[in-house]
Amino acid sequence: MKKKTRIVRALFLSFAILGGNCSIAQQSDLYTTQSVEQTGDVLRLDLQTALKIAHDNNPTLEIADLEIQRVDYAKKETLGNLLPSVSATGQYTNNIMKSVMFMPASMSAMMGGASYMEIGYKNSYSGTVSAQMPLVNFALWESIKAKQTDIDLIMESARSSSLDMTKQVKDAYYGVLLANASLKVLEQSINNAKEVLKSTKVAYEQGVSSEYDYLRAQVQVNNLNPTYINAKNGVELAALQLKMLLSLPESLQIEITEDLSSYEDNFSLLDSFEADKALTNNTELRQLDLNIANLQHNLKMIKYQHLPSLAAFGQYVYQTQAEDFKFKDYNWVSSALVGLTLNIPIFNGNTIINQQRQVELALKELQLQRNYVNDGMNIQVLSALKSMNAAKEQLLVNKEAIAQAERGYEIAKVRYQTGSGTILELNDSELALTQSKLNYQQAIYDYLSAQANYEKVMGR
Repeated sequence: MKKKTRIVRALFLSFAILGGNCSIAQQSDLYTTQSVEQTGDVLRLDLQTALKIAHDNNPTLEIADLEIQRVDYAKKETLGNLLPSVSATGQYTNNIMKSVMFMPASMSAMMGGASYMEIGYKNSYSGTVSAQMPLVNFALWESIKAKQTDIDLIMESARSSSLDMTKQVKDAYYGVLLANASLKVLEQSINNAKEVLKSTKVAYEQGVSSEYDYLRAQVQVNNLNPTYINAKNGVELAALQLKMLLSLPESLQIEITEDLSSYEDNFSLLDSFEADKALTNNTELRQLDLNIANLQHNLKMIKYQHLPSLAAFGQYVYQTQAEDFKFKDYNWVSSALVGLTLNIPIFNGNTIINQQRQVELALKELQLQRNYVNDGMNIQVLSALKSMNAAKEQLLVNKEAIAQAERGYEIAKVRYQTGSGTILELNDSELALTQSKLNYQQAIYDYLSAQANYEKVMGR
């Protein structure tokens, strides 16, 4: 009974692992029949097909594409500041009270004693075309570089979303494989129990077997039924979680074309995993690096505010003045100028220095955070590798245990049939066989789960 309890606990542990994946946000129904292979109402799935459906239906990637376009336009906007800016204005002025010019006393006597005189005309017209272009502006040049870093950060964020989706799909898919494998083991176990019950019933009716053996055979079958029912529910739950993650209709039936044993070849990749522990593609570290680069751009832009800036400008004016509105008699004149503007910052109340110090502190904080995250990622890599190694060792032990348990079950079966063994001995050997098979499937699942963690941390 204790061994049977351990089997039930192992099964419920498997279902708990599957249930942990249930916190998946259901996406909008973007499923299309063209993206997968269907037979009637059954969708045939392998891991690669499941990943393709998940990524095709992931709106986060589409949002990231739109965000990249937005930042690209922002970059073009900043580049536009390097080009000349040209503007044209037209102006009409009605001089209700004309401007005056005061004259010295010597000229006042010549003008009949008047101390000032009006200048200009009642109506004034002017058209102006102005142009300006920056020649030297370090802060502007640095802001253009910062926009490219923004684009890189958005692309890395989209890659991070893709890696998260890949990890979730793998976990859910491997969960379905584990549920299916566990169900098959339990089906074999309950079939063995039913076969024993059938033969025991015949022997009991013939008076060869005792009533106790017949009752124990019945109890064995009845005790396995609840576990078998839970296993079937576990398969349905795991399939439902996978369909939710892939944005598939709940009514659609899926058929997994693989099983856990087909992934046993993945164990051969362990040596290459252990040889590659570099975190150059880790998405969290790369996003932190890009955020650090952004702060460095901001720091340079702030420092560049201490430097002079040089700009060129030009202006063309076409104008006239008159007392009436006889436009054909107007005398239009034009004037033009070009020049350079040099702006030299001298003192601004230490605002630039204080801004610089704030960014420098933020930069130190982010660098410390990166070091902390890097240490955490290294621990995750080592943990995943240790879990894979442990699963590999467990697999080798379990394969040997299955062979031994199968041999023990056959011996116990023959002994029981010949009357030299007891039904308790037979039940015990059958439970040991079931346990070893479940352990074998669990070891493969543990390895695949650890491998998925490793690949996500490594940014693959």
